[in-house]
Amino acid sequence: MNLEERIMAVFNGKRPDVMPWFADLTYWYAAMEYRRQLPAKYSGESGKIQLYRDLGCGAHEELYNLPGELSYNDIKISYSSERHRDGTVIYEEGYSSKSGSIVAIKKFMPSSVSTAYVKYPVSTRQDLKVLQDIFKSQEFKPNYALQYDRLERWKGLGFVSSLPPRTPLQQIVVVWAGLVNAVKLLAREREEVDETVQVMSEADDPIYEAICESPAPGVYFGENITSEAITPSMFKRYHAPYYEKRAAQLHAANKKIFVHIDGMLRGILPLMGGTGVDCAQSVTPAPVGDIEVRRLREVAGPDIILWGGLPGVFFSPQHPEKALIDIARDVIRHHLQGHKFIMGIADQAPADGDIRRVRMITDIVEREAKY
Repeated sequence: MNLEERIMAVFNGKRPDVMPWFADLTYWYAAMEYRRQLPAKYSGESGKIQLYRDLGCGAHEELYNLPGELSYNDIKISYSSERHRDGTVIYEEGYSSKSGSIVAIKKFMPSSVSTAYVKYPVSTRQDLKVLQDIFKSQEFKPNYALQYDRLERWKGLGFVSSLPPRTPLQQIVVVWAGLVNAVKLLAREREEVDETVQVMSEADDPIYEAICESPAPGVYFGENITSEAITPSMFKRYHAPYYEKRAAQLHAANKKIFVHIDGMLRGILPLMGGTGVDCAQSVTPAPVGDIEVRRLREVAGPDIILWGGLPGVFFSPQHPEKALIDIARDVIRHHLQGHKFIMGIADQAPADGDIRRVRMITDIVEREAKY
């Protein structure tokens, strides 16, 4: 079996010849490119394909997209950026509607080759009104050209998927308000939050209709859930019903659903299997996460596919190579049986990652994770 056939076997409830091994190298790749340290042979789309072939692991994070274009009528959107001598960049993004204006400010840091929010755009009831205006004006035009191209070019090597927007409350937490503002709004403006969630859900409908018609076999809920931020009660009220609704819709179109839960697992992982999604992706075990490798299946339940197991920081030279080898063998020892586990980096190879360790995991998997 090739790498694509292995992961599809797991999603279809069949036994592959070897445990699938899929890695997210996007952060490492972007950092190497930014620092002008990327080998020329790995530049561009063809170079990325060669990188994954050389390392012997499957690709997934490079192969998702929203299969179409979003536009917003009656919303004025502005962008600006300010570059500093040290490489820092400040980005400002503004939205204006009949209800008012909101502004997001982000900062790019060259030391980490990453971007974070300095100011979230939503913190008040009136800001939620603007957010509702944005989503009421949203239109979506499908375009499947990129998926068809990737299915052809990455055949046998990658898992192509559609990436819908985060589910409504998760999008509020991660993109629009941030955790602190979101919690305050839930406490003080629950009805307005619920109305906003409903508006966002309705705006998602055309996107999911298009995804059901898309050629990509996978659907990636890129949620970035952690039990530190999302409590079981929040999950049961906002996330689970949404997952159940979309899972029924997507499964009717024969799509495979994986949810990005890359933080603390203890509160949310036990609830994920009951929502109808196929896979909890990027599960990060102890000592970085909060559940030991041997207990992941016990906590998750018998049915849901698990994807992850290898903490991303273990690919950094700041951690001994032996720690990565040991945890990879723990994953194989405890999760080879039942063919419901996909080996993966949880969640990314870091910017300072030793890429040779990816090949090392490939060799271990091919030798020791055969069915």
